[in-house]
Amino acid sequence: MNISNTTTTAPDYDWEWPGERHWYWPSYWEYWEQILLAVLLGLVAITGLIGNSMIIAAVAFSKKLQTSTNAFVTSLGVADLLTSFTLVWYVVGLLGENEWPIPGAYWICQLTGFMIFACIGTSMWTLGMIAINRLILLIKPIWYEKIFTSWKLAILVAIPWVIPEAFLLTLHVTGDVTYAYAVEECSVWAHSGVFIIVQSVIGLIPPLLAIVGSYIWIYVYIKKYFRRQKQHLSQFSDSSTNDDSQSPGMQNTTSKFMITEEGHDPNSDNAVQRRKQISKQEIEITKNLFVVVIGFFACFIPYFIMHSFRESTINNANIEHAFFYVKGIPFINSVINFIIYAMKHPDFKVVLRHMMRCSYADIPQPSPILKYLLSRKNQKPDSRLQDEVPENTTMLGLGTTELN
Repeated sequence: MNISNTTTTAPDYDWEWPGERHWYWPSYWEYWEQILLAVLLGLVAITGLIGNSMIIAAVAFSKKLQTSTNAFVTSLGVADLLTSFTLVWYVVGLLGENEWPIPGAYWICQLTGFMIFACIGTSMWTLGMIAINRLILLIKPIWYEKIFTSWKLAILVAIPWVIPEAFLLTLHVTGDVTYAYAVEECSVWAHSGVFIIVQSVIGLIPPLLAIVGSYIWIYVYIKKYFRRQKQHLSQFSDSSTNDDSQSPGMQNTTSKFMITEEGHDPNSDNAVQRRKQISKQEIEITKNLFVVVIGFFACFIPYFIMHSFRESTINNANIEHAFFYVKGIPFINSVINFIIYAMKHPDFKVVLRHMMRCSYADIPQPSPILKYLLSRKNQKPDSRLQDEVPENTTMLGLGTTELN
């Protein structure tokens, strides 16, 4: 196929809901390229379905993972799970040649276009909530328990789901966007610039500001925290050398002054070590979640850059051909989170590795759900033993008869 630099625009028509009408652009790629992209995205979808299901199950199986932060992580896993499931139907659309390949089920394609953008918006807002959650936990731990109570946490988890869906449904009702089959994919077609403006103001800017602002604040705070810790340790080291010259009253004053928030005397090496371990644990989790944010933007930045070129060139053949492959990169984000948790997260990686080895009894701090499932498994009789008992009994009986 010869790729030319022809410029075309999509035909205009009145959208009918529900309807079977869709539009076509000239293909800037071969059909075998659609098959190749469909296979690659199919593998991403399968991995995402398995991996994100394991993340959700890990939180359900271990009480150690049932924290307020992981409530948002679970919500992010659900969004990635839905993205992976939606990706299956996106792949089905790629397999069609200029038309939706499932007659009479065009609504699946429309729902797929809606869910893709809805799940991306939910992921973005959830990452913003996670950043704020970690910020409050590290900087204002006293506020943390008051803010993230059970019912408040449920509301905060629901917000990232409500805002993107409400935004997309409103634009669809007003006619600013349409979900349809176009360019061999189920996607969204914006009829006006309102979609881009509202998407930026509501869908991207608030969570982006929350993410960037929170992690910068966390970095500055941690840097100052360790600087103060270093000063306290050096002061304690200097004061300990003068213990023999101090009076008993002065020793008591020093000890009282150095009592930590945990209520342990820092004169104890165990208390100092415990405080360091707790700090490192929280910081390690925060760093891991920041890596998740980096992975998210690494998947979407190439898409936004190429999309900008695409809008400015108006269906340039070379740009359209490159964009055909680049638009599949954001879907990889639905798999990255599982890989990061399995490899880097100090708590998730332990539970996930036990799950992958099918050693569920070794999962730390098992939840009531896991205990119930393990008890049912232990109570289930072994069918092999049931089959062997009659045979052994018969053999022993025959043996006894022969001996007598």
